[in-house]
Amino acid sequence: MIQLQRDSKIYICAPGGKASGGPEALHQLFYYMKQLNYNVFMCYYDEFWIHPRYVIYSPEILDLNEVEDAEKNVILVPEIATKILKDYSAIKKCIWWLSLQHYDGFETIEMNSRGKLSAIVRSLISSRFLEIRLNLYKRLFPSLYAKKPYVISNKDFNLCGSKFAFEFVQKRFYKVHMFVEPLGIRFLNRGQVQLLSHTRSDLVLYNPSKPSPVMEKLLKRSDISFIPLQGYNEEEMIELFRKSKLYVDFGMFGGPERLPKETVYNGTLLLVANRNAAKNNFDVAIPQKFKLDNFDDESHVAEMIKMMICEYDSLIDDFDLFRTKIDRIEDIFIGDIKKYFVRVE
Repeated sequence: MIQLQRDSKIYICAPGGKASGGPEALHQLFYYMKQLNYNVFMCYYDEFWIHPRYVIYSPEILDLNEVEDAEKNVILVPEIATKILKDYSAIKKCIWWLSLQHYDGFETIEMNSRGKLSAIVRSLISSRFLEIRLNLYKRLFPSLYAKKPYVISNKDFNLCGSKFAFEFVQKRFYKVHMFVEPLGIRFLNRGQVQLLSHTRSDLVLYNPSKPSPVMEKLLKRSDISFIPLQGYNEEEMIELFRKSKLYVDFGMFGGPERLPKETVYNGTLLLVANRNAAKNNFDVAIPQKFKLDNFDDESHVAEMIKMMICEYDSLIDDFDLFRTKIDRIEDIFIGDIKKYFVRVE
C-alpha cells in the first residue's frame, strides 16, 4: 500500500489531447479518487488540453512543473511514460501497466542467457504493427522518447490493468498489484440491454486501429458485413453495439482491450485470437471456443463468424459470465483505490 498524509497530493500523468483506452483509464482514476476525496490532480505531458471525451471526468490539470517533489506525495504514470519519473527523487512513484507493448523501458529489463528478451516480450516487440505503433508514439511524445529509460526500483509501486501484465511485471519488479479500470461512465450509465437477435443486424464490428493479417483478408470478402469502429462518439458507439451481433479482434492483445468489454457489455458476441492477454480467462472471460488458435486461417475464421451470426440466440448466454464480471469492476476498482492509497490519520 501507499501511505498518504492528510495533506498528501496525488499527481496522475496522462497525455493531453489524446483519446484512447489508456488516457481514459487515467482520467477515470482521477474521477474516482476525487469522488473519494483524495487530493488528486491530472498532469498532462506533450499536449496541454482536455480532449472532449474526458470533460465528463472534470479533470483538474496541473503542469508537470507544478508537481511538488515531496516524500508525502505520489506521482502515477502509465507504463508508456516511466521516463517522467527520472525528473523526481523524493516523491513516491507508481507505474500503472495499462498494456505491455508500449512500455518505454524494455531496454532496462534483464536479458536471458542467450542475450535475448523473454519470449513474451519478443512476441510483443517483433511485429511490424508494433514497430509502426512505437514510431507513432515517438512522434506523439517526442519529449519522453528523448530521455534515457527510467530504471524501476524496488521502492516503486506497480499496478497492473490485466493479468497478462501482472504475470510479466511480477517476475521482474516489486510491489505489484492488480488494478483494473471499469468501463467509462457513459457505458455504465446506459443500463440494461436487449439480448435478442431480432433487435440486431448481422453486423460484424472491428477496430481498424488494431490490424491483423487475417482481418485484411476478411475485409475483402462480400459475404460478411464488417463495420469499422471509427468516427463515432461514445453515444453513437453504444447504439451501434446494441444493434450488432458480433465484435472480432485478431490483434496482439497487449492488454485486455476496452472494446471487447464495451461490446460484450452491450450485447454482442466476441471472437478473438488466442494470444497474449486473450489467452487467460481473467482478462477475456469468454469460453475457449471463441478464442481461435488458428486465427490466421481466413476460411476457418470466416466460417466461425458466419456461424456465430446465425446462432446468436443460442450463443449469447455463453457471455453472461463476462458481462457480469464487467459489471462488477467498478466496485472492485473503488475498493482497490482505498486499499492501495491509504490515508493515515
